[in-house]
Amino acid sequence: MKPVHAGLLGMHSLILLDEAHLSEPFRQTLHAVQKVGGAEVQTVLLSATSGAKPKRPFGLTEDDRTCRDLQDRLQAPKPAKLHVVHGSPGDDFVRVARGIAESLQKSELAAPAVGVVVNRVALAREVFEQLRSLENETGADAVLLIGRSRDVGRDQIIKKLVPFRTGEARESITNPLFVVATQCLEVGVDLDLDGLVTQAASLDALRQRFGRLNRAGRRNVTAAGAILVGAGDVTANSDDAIYGDRIAKTWQVLHRIARDDVVDFGIEALERSLQELKADMAALAAPRDRAPVMMPAYMDLWSQTSPPPSADPDVGLFLHGVERTSAGVSLVWRSDITTADFQAGCDLAPILELVPPRVLEMIEVPVWSARAWLGRSGNQEQLANISDAVEREGDLAVAKTRQANRPAFRWAGADDSRTGWVSPDELRPGDVLVLPADQGGCDAFGWAPASDKGVTDVADEAARPFRERRHAVRIARDVVLDGQWRRLSEILADDGAAGHELVDRLLDALPAESSSQSGGGSEEIPTTRAVRAPLEALRYAKGRKSISVHTPYRGGRTGGVVLVAPHGVQPPGAIETGKADSQPATEDDVLSRAARKPVSIDGHTCHVVTNVDRFVQVLWSRDQPVARDLKLAAFLHDAGKADARFQDLLSGGDGWNRADGPAMAKSGQQSPKGAWERAGLPTGWRHEALSVRMARSHPRFAEANDPALVLWLIGTHHGLGRPFFSFADSYQGGAGHDGVYACLGVEYWRLVGGPGPQSMAFDLDGADWAVMYEELKQRYGIWGLAHLEAVLRLADHRASELERRDV
Repeated sequence: MKPVHAGLLGMHSLILLDEAHLSEPFRQTLHAVQKVGGAEVQTVLLSATSGAKPKRPFGLTEDDRTCRDLQDRLQAPKPAKLHVVHGSPGDDFVRVARGIAESLQKSELAAPAVGVVVNRVALAREVFEQLRSLENETGADAVLLIGRSRDVGRDQIIKKLVPFRTGEARESITNPLFVVATQCLEVGVDLDLDGLVTQAASLDALRQRFGRLNRAGRRNVTAAGAILVGAGDVTANSDDAIYGDRIAKTWQVLHRIARDDVVDFGIEALERSLQELKADMAALAAPRDRAPVMMPAYMDLWSQTSPPPSADPDVGLFLHGVERTSAGVSLVWRSDITTADFQAGCDLAPILELVPPRVLEMIEVPVWSARAWLGRSGNQEQLANISDAVEREGDLAVAKTRQANRPAFRWAGADDSRTGWVSPDELRPGDVLVLPADQGGCDAFGWAPASDKGVTDVADEAARPFRERRHAVRIARDVVLDGQWRRLSEILADDGAAGHELVDRLLDALPAESSSQSGGGSEEIPTTRAVRAPLEALRYAKGRKSISVHTPYRGGRTGGVVLVAPHGVQPPGAIETGKADSQPATEDDVLSRAARKPVSIDGHTCHVVTNVDRFVQVLWSRDQPVARDLKLAAFLHDAGKADARFQDLLSGGDGWNRADGPAMAKSGQQSPKGAWERAGLPTGWRHEALSVRMARSHPRFAEANDPALVLWLIGTHHGLGRPFFSFADSYQGGAGHDGVYACLGVEYWRLVGGPGPQSMAFDLDGADWAVMYEELKQRYGIWGLAHLEAVLRLADHRASELERRDV
């Protein structure tokens, strides 16, 4: 999908770079791809503290300042007391936060909200645990917000903060609230706090944090704040991994403008104080790292996506800078996967293919942190001492232990060679790692490397937004307590139970969700993972033969099953919006050749051409040469599926089962196991490569304005062959002429032009496939060519999506 993403982002796009002060290297990279790479993008920087000098700044006008509500926000006082911490920082944060809360309660606020913002996850957890332990004594609630958390879990925490959003009434709030957070509170969180205690940071970071203090400028609130700094952070040689020497410099300036150790962080008040001091704002802002120099060769290497070149420049450097933490890896915890699976060397790909990891269940951590945790290296508690901001890699004391590595399964797709169990030193930026939940490492608030408690599996909740299109439910040993599985396995062992019948029998055995953790009735099997609601949704699966039963776990059905509604579910009262997710349908080879009912090559082609025609109307005009070439490529893109062997594959791998009629693009069922081999298709064979050969033999190919472009779009419409394919094919014929069936108006095919693009002997006007790619990039640009590919591929996706929904 990289070419599609590049094509959509790199051409005719407006990029709004929010909180631009946090993304200076990326801003520089955007500028470079415009100037060096020819990407047609426009950029707008959004930040209250950008540090840049824009040519066309947008800000408040004099008329704006006459608005009463805006005046209240601009003029609201935000006094902040300066404190130097000499002892345990956690104790001091708790003491000061409690003091502010008590002071606010004495004023007029019965239930104030006090934020505590620190620079490291470890310190945030320490402060939170202390405040939580005092709940009975103080009557105050406490929540923890860290950026290294799963979206599913974070959403549950955010719900508690809804009453404290800007403009919300608080009549129903009876208890004070402490919101302990890291830098994630600086951006993307709309809170109107009554008090704020923050760890010292650069001036721009502090201004962002104090933007959450009396955010609405409420006149009935006397806001109170405090800034705490460690004695070692204000020395002449202090050098923080995030803020460098800016903490010390900012602290000096704050002391100069303070009165009785109090600084007013009100928007206008602070601005006046800094102007009177003539403070150098750039010297007080967080260090803005620089991206490496963007070389044309780097962009050329990145454009080679299939297969990627061995010399592949690290993208993370261009996003975060040369001195900052490398890009992260994403961690996913699943309870139906165990350490025993790792010890047995089980292939987890069949399970993950059925229930793929979703972004909502992932946590991203730095590569070095993940390696140390998986390898049990160094102090595991120290691994939580990371920031939500981009920082330099810490000097982690790594000491190998005698314990075995923690298991991790890298998921890169079912057909990707990178998918499999990995060791810590094999991790690469961008990896998605699936971990057994029994290994710990995460709690309700997020990344917790020192925790060895089992992690809650949230895969079902993360997949919920996608259930209108596809819905899968795992029934495995983790669903029940030890000793209870035998009763469930007896239900699963009945091979005669079809999908709907099996769902009903399982629901009869499981308790209502409210009693699933407490034991339920005498005839019910208590559950440990909430599966009843997902199971009930399967009763409303869409389409014929709407539930399939898969056995990817060891032991067949008795080891567990995955129940799949391949066309999604629609429970009563639900409204099918069609917006749940537009999946890249044809990037899954199984989905690219299966629909609810058989679809002919000619029929599918018609759907794709119609979509391309709609797209080119918007992007160009229909009579533009590039528009005509796109429609021609759409017409010819799936011709290769007429291969006699592929037609056998759609018939289950046995040509005798093939029905008479037109050549098919998709069958009405998934191919059974072993069908590929029985059909005689070589490993890695791609119909796109044969489509290129067949296109050159079709009478309409003479219409091409740019023959190389048409062939390239056909050959890469699944994202492969950029610029190499990975298969060889010695097939010389079969049904019909040259081994292909009739389609696209041609009854007897006689292939011309020599070998296909998978061969180095491919030739178009003296250029092989790779050389042709280089020439096309020169003509259309790296992003321009990807944009043209995206038009055809997304038209293909939407056509396949329609065919999956069509009964």
